[in-house]
Parts: sequence; structure tokens; C-alpha cells
Amino acid sequence: MEEILSALLVFGFSTVKFLTGIAASLGFQQGLIPSYISTVGGGILGVFVFTFFGEFVNHWYKRFFPNKEKRIFTGWNRFVVKLRRSFGLPGIAMLTPLLSIPVGIFLSLSLTKNKWRISLFMLISFTIWSTIIFVPYYWFGINIQELVKAWF
Repeated sequence: MEEILSALLVFGFSTVKFLTGIAASLGFQQGLIPSYISTVGGGILGVFVFTFFGEFVNHWYKRFFPNKEKRIFTGWNRFVVKLRRSFGLPGIAMLTPLLSIPVGIFLSLSLTKNKWRISLFMLISFTIWSTIIFVPYYWFGINIQELVKAWF
């Protein structure tokens, strides 16, 4: 029962913030296959939720909170424009687990309206990030969290 609850918790974390789900999975010591299933599955659920229902939320938000102020070009806006021009959808997909899934989805939707293409790139990105973290941890005993702490 505890294993199911931990998998559901990791799944839930991964729907919004992918790296939080990975950290929780490592903390619960789920094992390689359950970790993959719960983190990648949760990430993809988050992608589908924010991709397919994000337009509804965005429309609702703009309806109730119209933009009345003049836009200011900030450092974050510069970063987003540079990212979109330099790397496109694959770059945004690879950075989505580091940022958050809703931010990555809204940036991706600004590039393309093909929701299945966005979902495919996000699936590939989540699989790559899970492999980078879980395979060294479970197969070789390399603790990625300790390495990152040592670097910073």
C-alpha cells in the first residue's frame, strides 16, 4: 500500500514539476522501472492537461483579466525570445523539466499549435532526463543529488 501511495505522489509531483517528481522518486527508493513509469507518466499527463486544456484556461484568464498595461521588455522576455529563436521546440522541450511543465507548454504553444508534436517532444525530453538521472543511480550507484550538491 505504501508503494502505491508513493508512486501516486511521485506521479502527482511530476505532472507539474518534473524534477520534484524525480527527487521524490529517489527519496522513496522506488526502483528503476517504477520510477520511470511514475515520473514519465506523470509528466505526460501534465503535458496533456496543460496542452489540451491550457487554451481554455488562457481564454478564461484573458477574459477576466484583460491586459491594460503597456508591455515591458524584461530580461526574462529576452531569454525566452533567444531560446525560441536559437533552439525552437526541441530546446524548449529539453528545458521544460528544469523550469516547469506549464511554463514549457505555454512557450511551446507560442511556437506551434500542433499539440501532438509538442507531446512527442516532451515525451522524448522526459525519457532522456529520467535516463540521465535514474540509470546512473540505480545501475551504477552514482548519487546525482550528491554530485550536484558538490558542484554548487
